[in-house]
Amino acid sequence: MERLKLPAQEIETKNIVGIRVVSNLAVTISTSDVTWAGTGAHVFLDLGSLGRYPLITIGEDDFERGETKTYWLDTNFTLEALRSAKIELGHDNTGNLPGWNVSSVSIQVKFASSNMLAMYKKWGAIGWLSADQGPYFTTVAELQEGVV
Repeated sequence: MERLKLPAQEIETKNIVGIRVVSNLAVTISTSDVTWAGTGAHVFLDLGSLGRYPLITIGEDDFERGETKTYWLDTNFTLEALRSAKIELGHDNTGNLPGWNVSSVSIQVKFASSNMLAMYKKWGAIGWLSADQGPYFTTVAELQEGVV
């Protein structure tokens, strides 16, 4: 299954020195407001060697049609490591009607010893992440290529 590739430009962090330590990521995901857009599958954000993070809210049904949620991830790596990582958003295709229509994703960073968030990247018009729903027929979107 081929992955959907969705490049985006680095935004507010592009001029910040890469040695800064990223203590948190704020990942905001919007599910499209179209029929059957939500998913009950297990969703994750994969940062390559930096780790795979499940995106869940305990006791809630995440990723419903038309919903936007932000997930806070505790991290401890440099901005340069994030810039070098392959970033993928995906799901495990489990559950009833696992296909998912994503309208947008954004990642903000919080640096150690700072209370400020800086926008890292934004992606829009992602579309279906589904093994049986076109046009992509994939459950993983590659958001950042990473170091080759």
